[in-house]
Amino acid sequence: MYPFYSNHTRNVKTLLPATLLFSLCASLSSQPAQPAAPGAQLNQIPAGTISLSRDLVFDQIRSRGAGGGTWMMAAMELVPNANPIPQARNKEFLEDVELTLSLAYDRGAGADGKPQFDFYSSRVRIAIIKARERLPLHFFIPGYIVERDRLPREPKYWAVEISIGGIPQEASANTVSREYKTPQMLKFLPSFLGKVAQEGRPNDGLLMPEYLAPRGIAGQVRSLDTTIPFIREEGVTP
Repeated sequence: MYPFYSNHTRNVKTLLPATLLFSLCASLSSQPAQPAAPGAQLNQIPAGTISLSRDLVFDQIRSRGAGGGTWMMAAMELVPNANPIPQARNKEFLEDVELTLSLAYDRGAGADGKPQFDFYSSRVRIAIIKARERLPLHFFIPGYIVERDRLPREPKYWAVEISIGGIPQEASANTVSREYKTPQMLKFLPSFLGKVAQEGRPNDGLLMPEYLAPRGIAGQVRSLDTTIPFIREEGVTP
């Protein structure tokens, strides 16, 4: 079963072969970003302008205090390249970088036999980063939430959305979990993100960026970089 199509797409799938289904969905996908001419406005940042050095790493951190339980940690490393925005003041710097991490945890089948998921999302903004300087980022879910909901060590699906200066970066296989890495399945990514937006509201704020996590948890991470110039906001999506 393919992850997170719309109901309409799912119904079509039962009637048509997969190859035809993918051709129908192709019209929903965005066109690859093209280099902008000098002075022109970019509508989309090219994929790979900011990439991940590898897939997300999920780990557990045991609380040493009253926070309790074993916290979930999601770690990534950003690899920024030159700024492609024609109006950029300096191509070696990328300004107002926004990143949203979305997770879906599989909770098994519900009473109706359909898969049940817990969705989490968190957004961070960084004032400025420099090209070719790698940047580690970490997100956390409290241990008692993990314990209460019996969340597995790793989510079933995840995706990272990136924008620079308010312009979204084109999605690519580099910033999604393995289920979305093929060109055919990447077309279903908007459906997944829509699910997160619609059904993840009850969990707003529970996936914490590193600067909102307790010091006793974030402080246990050896790769934590406390010099990142975050634009401090609540850890929820708008």
